[in-house]
Amino acid sequence: MKVRMKVESTWLQLERKSMEKMKKDYETWESETLKRAKDAKNLRSLREVFYQLGDRWEWNQATGAWLESGQPLDTVGFILRMPGFHPCKERYVVYGVMAYSKGLTDQFDHLGDKERIIIERDTDSGKMVCWSTTGHGAMDLVPIDVSAFESIEDILQNCYLVAQPGDHALRLEIPRERVSKFDIAQRMWTISSGGIDYSSKDIDVLSAKDIEDRLDFRFYRYAQSVIEVDRVWSELSGGAIERAKEKVLDKIPDHIENKMKDALRRVEGLLHILWFKPPMTGLEPARKLYDDMKSEPIPTDIEKTILPYLGELVYALNDIIEKAKYIKWKSVMDKKSFGESDAFEGLDLSNMAKEAFAVALEDVLQEHTLAYVGYPERGTMVDKAMRIVFGIAVLPMRLVSTFVKSARTYVRIPERFRRKKEAEPSSDTTKKDPQDLEENT
Repeated sequence: MKVRMKVESTWLQLERKSMEKMKKDYETWESETLKRAKDAKNLRSLREVFYQLGDRWEWNQATGAWLESGQPLDTVGFILRMPGFHPCKERYVVYGVMAYSKGLTDQFDHLGDKERIIIERDTDSGKMVCWSTTGHGAMDLVPIDVSAFESIEDILQNCYLVAQPGDHALRLEIPRERVSKFDIAQRMWTISSGGIDYSSKDIDVLSAKDIEDRLDFRFYRYAQSVIEVDRVWSELSGGAIERAKEKVLDKIPDHIENKMKDALRRVEGLLHILWFKPPMTGLEPARKLYDDMKSEPIPTDIEKTILPYLGELVYALNDIIEKAKYIKWKSVMDKKSFGESDAFEGLDLSNMAKEAFAVALEDVLQEHTLAYVGYPERGTMVDKAMRIVFGIAVLPMRLVSTFVKSARTYVRIPERFRRKKEAEPSSDTTKKDPQDLEENT
């Protein structure tokens, strides 16, 4: 799928200037890493080299190699399909993976960016809304209505993705003629971008269907299993009053009551990890809790109820982690087969861009939490505070910036006319006769 992306021209100019330095930094890092690995005396010292590289060295390597052969903000996109909080709703997270987007920070350990927008669709009514990223991963407070479009594909093919590297944001921009007159926020964003010069280009985006069916990466199933565990835990916790009544009537022995409370507390702790920690860190706690409850010789009603949901969670989480690792491994060890995958059919992607996508897919599982990826309303207090601050401050700041830029332009107009007038020859200057010129020579 082709999607149009716009980037502020000033950002491209800034990043193009610092791109050469980043290339040299990458080449230095690459040569030093290879030398340290070559100088390793045994497997132990070689393992130390890999530990010192850190968890994200593969992402640095892939985006660094992409940087060497690409241009500033070369981008490949992919879409993750996820369930909504209601049975009739589903969400689509559109990621933009940028090969180079750190012209100002100039830090090698932050070579690439992964920004996103979230689109939610009501499968019953067809209504669709979109949250864009305002800054540093924080989503809009209020989504814009995009129901005028027929589908997710229709939205992406008829709108712009606007990358704002300085704000670390990705925004959906609706064409002026399609903006509703009642959508004040979208009109304000249109005004704020009126005085900005943009460069636009087409980028390739892997659809959710390609990722699910052709790469067999089923993030939807994992997100659904977390939501189901959360729902069952809420229902079981809500029955605490009834259990308290039974306790008063001596229908529940003390040791059974304590076991049920302990089970609910452990599930609550697991849910905290699943929502607020990257998926990679949640597999072992989920598997341990499932194994403990499964091996219980006399399980309580709560353990019997929640055990199947934990089993589904462990399977779904393990599946996406293993698939992400396999996709990344195949992109490196079997480049030809991976590059000719049906998932990339019709996409104009370089081999390095495909490899960067594969590494980014696993990097999402290592770095981004489930709440961050597609459920901003479930974020931590810090995330919610950032969302409020950026949601309130970013748009007014961009409006003021556009106003100041426009004002400076109008102030410079009289100065341009004055300089032009001074450069013109005065009207009383007489022209020399060609004959005089001949005499002088």
